[in-house]
Amino acid sequence: MSKAARTVFDIVRTVVGMSGLRLDRNTLQIGATFLLIVLSFFLSLTLIANSKEALIYVVMVWCIYYVGHIIFYRARLHHRMHYRLGRDRAWTVYESVLGVVYFNQGWCVVIFLQHYTNSLDLPLPHLLIFLVGAITFLISTVAKVWATLLVGMDVYYYRDLFMDEASDGGLMTTGPYSIFSNPMYGVGNLSVYGAAIEAGSLEGLLVATIFQGSIYLFYGIVELPFIRRVYPQS
Repeated sequence: MSKAARTVFDIVRTVVGMSGLRLDRNTLQIGATFLLIVLSFFLSLTLIANSKEALIYVVMVWCIYYVGHIIFYRARLHHRMHYRLGRDRAWTVYESVLGVVYFNQGWCVVIFLQHYTNSLDLPLPHLLIFLVGAITFLISTVAKVWATLLVGMDVYYYRDLFMDEASDGGLMTTGPYSIFSNPMYGVGNLSVYGAAIEAGSLEGLLVATIFQGSIYLFYGIVELPFIRRVYPQS
């Protein structure tokens, strides 16, 4: 495989992994995660038919990923998983479940924006609004994929945090990490704002703000204390 082809393959694998499905895992894990993602996809299409149900979907995902994740680590439930399942098996289960949650985190926004549109009344030409949203989405996506390529999918899935140990190579300080301390949570989350702007959704901007604020809350309560303890050079 040529270097260019390898680069394209790595980007595709990273984007798919960020969407919830890690292609570098064994067949059983890939198959189980894929089936759960497909199930949640079709359930969402079947059960969500109006704006109220779309809002419930967003709230459920927010509770599971943000609130649930904070409780999961603050209560040290990952340590209990280590004890009951063994560290490697616990990591496999956690990673698979998190992949399904990642998918729903993105998909719930898509569903939400389908039901909450044209509420953002900006005194600007439609084409300009579309360009602002598209450029914001593009810059954010490129930054997040770039950051993920640098740190690796294990870090993206919180392996160091789950295993309670430092990742190989320590903290990243190159690429977007040389400019931003946390490009995934900062500029990397602007894609939701871009999508909301394109949809003309004031409610979508509110969801984007709540989601981004919540991930910074998770960072401050869970990740930052872990980083200071495990990566003292930070």
